[in-house]
Parts: sequence; structure tokens; C-alpha cells
Amino acid sequence: MTIVERIQRHAKLTLSSFIVPETPPFLILFINSICNQKCEHCFYWKNLNRRDDLTFEEMVKLSESLGRIENLNLSGGEPFLRAEFGDICRQFIRHNKVRQIYVPTNGYFTDRTIPQLERALLEPGLELFGVELSLDGTQPFHDRFRGSPGSFERSMKTYDALAELQKRDPRLRIHAISTATSVNMDEIESLTRYLYERCPAMDHHNLAILRGDRKNPSLEGPTLERYRKLWDTVREIWRPREVDRFGSSVEPMLQAAKMRTAEARAQVVPCRAGVLTGVVYSNGDVSVCEQHPPIGNIRQQSFGEIWKSEKANQLRQAIARKECWCTNEIFLWPSIVYHPVELVKARFAGGTWES
Repeated sequence: MTIVERIQRHAKLTLSSFIVPETPPFLILFINSICNQKCEHCFYWKNLNRRDDLTFEEMVKLSESLGRIENLNLSGGEPFLRAEFGDICRQFIRHNKVRQIYVPTNGYFTDRTIPQLERALLEPGLELFGVELSLDGTQPFHDRFRGSPGSFERSMKTYDALAELQKRDPRLRIHAISTATSVNMDEIESLTRYLYERCPAMDHHNLAILRGDRKNPSLEGPTLERYRKLWDTVREIWRPREVDRFGSSVEPMLQAAKMRTAEARAQVVPCRAGVLTGVVYSNGDVSVCEQHPPIGNIRQQSFGEIWKSEKANQLRQAIARKECWCTNEIFLWPSIVYHPVELVKARFAGGTWES
């Protein structure tokens, strides 16, 4: 994409943040509910391993009811346990002109992951496919925290296979993501040093803050002081690779916004959830974001009817009144990047990767 095309795209998405589009340009799609692990910090645990996931035909129907989608975030469950993973990706790339796809994975199923990615990457219209290996600490802690012996080693095996695939198709980007809690801050610091040395094809380690109704109710988030220290460490370690990474300039701004939000316990960035972003869960439930309950189901109404409903409008108004807040980066970063005032403010608050 040329610089002119990037500017045009950015201007179009910025305009979308001021009017509710027919289709949210950033869609979070829970591709399934099936998962093989029991993570203590999981916010979706009550809805795992259900028997009412959307069929492939229903996924296709959803795609056909939507317009253009810039960025598709796939979630689960463990997304690569979905047998039609690659075909679902191809459907949204072809019909909805999806440019970028991001998917978190526990990395347990190497033999399922690589063939599905190879199938998705057959589509020339896709610009970037980001795979985020979800890791909570070094091997002993990670396996115990997820109730899944051997899972860390399997994640590293999947990383090695992803690195080989990346050599054939550089559109594939390999990231790690760790959820910061009160019990794993030192573990994440050790992990980030390990990953930087062990995984040369990995160009980003994302930090998220514990949120939602977690499986272990006694689990708490980290102190902000400790989180800032960890972020400073991660930022310094990964700086050489982040400088050239697509989208790297957003990360410092996003982390600064998350910490300001957590400290204030209020919206510090006007949230555009329900405008720029929407959510479809594995059973067809639709919401404007993951913080609010569903407002309809695509098995009873079309996505468009739900998206334009009075319930949806009431939620957007409540969000605009700042009646809620969260540190979820999927909703924070579009709210920063595609709002001119917030982008300038965040730029000065967060800085960039360059020295």
C-alpha cells in the first residue's frame, strides 16, 4: 500500500468514527467456543465448550450480510480447533475485503494451525495475518496456570513452524501476548527476555491487563507501578524489532492510554465501541463490545437490524456519556488512531519507539 493509499484509508476510517457505519470496520468474531485449556484469567470461561456454535453456513451468511471490514479479530475458544478456520478466513477476505486478520492462540495444535494458515494465505487480497501466541510466563508457571501440562513446549513448537511459514509468506507476523495479573509480573519479565532470544522471527510482545469475570475470582490485576515497570522493560528489550514493525508507533500510545484509564478508572479516551467496533460471539450473539451484554442474535435478526436497533443506539449513548471504562486494547486503539484529537494527545502522552 502506498503512502497516498494509507492516508486515504486513514481518512475514511476517521470519518467512520463520527457516524455509525452499516458495518463496523473492526469486527471481533468468536469463531468457536471449544477450548482445551483452563486458564485462570479467562474472561470467557462460562461460555466455553458449548454446543451452539454457529455453523459454517451461518458464518457465510453473516459474512454475506456485512459490508467491508478492514480488520477481523478472530477469537474463541481456541480458534484453530475450528475445522473450517481457513475457509472462514477466505470467505471474509473475499466477500468483505478484509485486509488484516489477528488471532490469539494457545499454540497447542501445531498440526492444525499451519494447514489452516496456509489455506487462509492463499488469498492475495490479505495484507497481514497476525498470530499471537498467548503465554502467561515461563514453562512451569505457564503450564500450571493453564492447567495444561506441556503447553509451553507445544507453543514453542508452533512458533518454529510459524517461523518456517513466514519465510514463504512474509504477510504472516508472529506476536506474543501476555495478560498481566498480580501473580505473574516477574514471570512475564523473564518470559519476554526468553522470547526475544528464542524467537527471532517474533517482532512484538503485547501486554494486556487482566479484565472481566475471570475463572479464578481471587485473581487480581497488577499494581500500576509494577505494570509500568514491566512495560518499560518490554519496550526497551523489543525496541530493535518494533522500530520497523507495521503499526509499532501505536503501541506506546496504547499502553499509555491503558495505564491512564486504569489509574482514573474511567474513560480517558472517548470510546468508539459500537461505531468502529462490533462483536459477534460463537453462538451468534451480537454486542457493541465485550464489556456489555449482547443486544440480539443473528439467528433471530440480521446483523444490520441488531446493529441499527434502539438497544444498540442506547448503548452507544451510554458509552459516549462515559458510563463505562475498560483497558481492552481492541477497543482502545481504534478510538485513539481514528480520532484526530485523541491521536495527537496520545502521541505526546505515549511517545514512539524511536529514541
